[in-house]
Amino acid sequence: MTFRTERSEHEAVTGLIYKLHGDKLSYEDQKALEACTSQASSVWVGYNNDNPVCAWGLVPPTLLSDSAYLWLYSTPEVEECKFLFIRHSQIVMEEMTELYPHIWGVTKVDQTRSIRWLKWLGAKYGTPVNGLVPFTITKGNRNG
Repeated sequence: MTFRTERSEHEAVTGLIYKLHGDKLSYEDQKALEACTSQASSVWVGYNNDNPVCAWGLVPPTLLSDSAYLWLYSTPEVEECKFLFIRHSQIVMEEMTELYPHIWGVTKVDQTRSIRWLKWLGAKYGTPVNGLVPFTITKGNRNG
């Protein structure tokens, strides 16, 4: 089993996700995906044995910002390579925090795997609001 990540263009990521999972995405999920990928300044794709299994992206609030919103799209196939995914997440996070020293986002409170993954990457969580819990990852305060 091999796992690799590479930077990609947002149009390619959207097309890839639709090709693989478009029939499984709700209308709201499709709109969220399009918003995230079209506004992302940087996007990475994770491959397991040359099959795309996840994508990460950063959306800065302005072109001159030192912070960015992090999003992740993962497929169920990530479970097959979860340890390699975690290791490559750390490598990608190194690159992300070089680009943007302050990364932030939200996670649904019931997404325990996502919360555990982000904590492992150095996320600090705030107080949940309306089923979402905000997090921040700061370059100088990361784990790993």
